[in-house]
Amino acid sequence: MRLLSFIIVLFALTFTSCKNNQDKASSKAVEKDTTKFFQLTEYLQGQIKEVNATPFFIYKLDILNNNQDSTPINTSIFNQVSSQFLSPDINDEKIKHYYTESIFEDQTTKSFTISYSTTNKELELQNVDVLLDEDGQTVKRILLRKYHNYPDSSAIEQLSWKPGESFQVNRSVQKSGNTGTSHQTIVVWNKKG
Repeated sequence: MRLLSFIIVLFALTFTSCKNNQDKASSKAVEKDTTKFFQLTEYLQGQIKEVNATPFFIYKLDILNNNQDSTPINTSIFNQVSSQFLSPDINDEKIKHYYTESIFEDQTTKSFTISYSTTNKELELQNVDVLLDEDGQTVKRILLRKYHNYPDSSAIEQLSWKPGESFQVNRSVQKSGNTGTSHQTIVVWNKKG
């Protein structure tokens, strides 16, 4: 009789334990992040793909400490320079939780701005602004701000993408001893106006 009671108690404990583990697993599934951020990387990859598929005349303008140089480039160089916009991806589950989203409607410019920012100074990508037309669908401009910290210097990059037309990267490097350099790269493939 004691053996039967022991088996019943053991079975009840096992069943309860399994049920608790299932509840914990289902609550973890509920906790999974369902926030939808703007699909920035996908959008920019589509823009890059369009440039690669269309026979645009592409040129790059480099400005380094007020010295300027303009050069025609091919799609291979275009892909290399534009790759700066693709990483890191704010939709990556490893970093997404560090970013907060805010939306602002500017009635003067008839546009919406979706902003993503972080307070984590260890992350390379600090801010993303996506400017949308008043229809809420058409992207007018994408702005990224990156920060790099090196042993002997730090760098701030301001990246700007104008859909279907151009992008630019402004890089300011501050070295120890207060010496600094600035470098601006502008890439144009479909100049409008």
